[in-house]
Amino acid sequence: MTQFISPGATIGIIGGGVSAFRMADTASLMGMRTVVLAPTQTDIALEKADIPLVGQADDREALKELTQLSTVMTFTDENVDGAVLAELATNSQLPSGTDILTVTQDRYLEKVFLDDLNMNILPYTQVITPSDINEAIDTIGYPALLKPIQKGMGVDQQLLLATPADVDRAKQLLQQRPYILEAYLQNIKEVAVMVAKADKEIRIGPVIQNYFEHHQLKASSVRADVDPAVIVEIRRIAEKIAKKLDYNGIFSLEFFLAVNGTLYVKRVFPGPKLYGHLMQCTSDISEYELHLRAILDWPLPELELAEDGVAIPLRQKDMDAVLTQIQIKPDWRFAFYPTGNELVGEIEIVGDLKAIKDSINATGHFVIQ
Repeated sequence: MTQFISPGATIGIIGGGVSAFRMADTASLMGMRTVVLAPTQTDIALEKADIPLVGQADDREALKELTQLSTVMTFTDENVDGAVLAELATNSQLPSGTDILTVTQDRYLEKVFLDDLNMNILPYTQVITPSDINEAIDTIGYPALLKPIQKGMGVDQQLLLATPADVDRAKQLLQQRPYILEAYLQNIKEVAVMVAKADKEIRIGPVIQNYFEHHQLKASSVRADVDPAVIVEIRRIAEKIAKKLDYNGIFSLEFFLAVNGTLYVKRVFPGPKLYGHLMQCTSDISEYELHLRAILDWPLPELELAEDGVAIPLRQKDMDAVLTQIQIKPDWRFAFYPTGNELVGEIEIVGDLKAIKDSINATGHFVIQ
């Protein structure tokens, strides 16, 4: 159960980068003080903190100090030691709980969680030792994607197995840690939805279509280019998962949509996501405010799609093109972050989706299909 927290309280935020930066900024606008625990002294999130702390999200002493300074605490992603956090914080201090961390930190447990809810997921199997890989391939077939069971290891620890020639490389990876082997789909659409939960209140955002290149998010759009029946099914799934999770706050669900129209649940993420930034310009409320409202026991507004739109995250390599577009695009909204982060800013554009995509593709630098 959450309890009402009034302005003037202190919110402890575990995490760094853009998400913690924007969470702290939003908390300040809502009248709160913030303590931010970020991994490095130069993390941009510390610029928005009333009390900056430096330490890792699994550092017991750092988490203890954060707990002592905070009225209520939250985390921006799954990369935090839930066991230590649960031990140090009271229930009222940690309204999000740690149940969602158990589900989202381990790919196998996440699959079991989704299986238990009868969710449609890609075929998978555990691969614990190098000797297991041949049997796993016989079960899943080619192509298949080998992923560490523990999340957050980086895409360089994943391997696409397309032919028997890839098996030897897979055996090398399996000497380091256990994996899961998952069927690999080609020519898919990737869609997602942001969900806010506060006790029994559940709010589901518009379905977002994501565009990736080399595992990096290059753009997000709403409305997603999917059949209305897919939207209905995504909302049904989101509500079912939200009801099952013992969690308060915002979380996201990601999906694969195959060319034949089959929908697969891909992942569950706690906290805000980069593609969720699109909500602020298309639904008139940010995912950060929704998350904070949920943990502070402020009522959640209904989520309506006010306008179609596209968001483009910006990296340093985009800046020459961005400087040109700033001078010729009066309807594009540009935002920039302090230096020292992989993401340097973002572009948000609202209006007719086809016209937006045509305008983006005409730049010759940014491309959205």
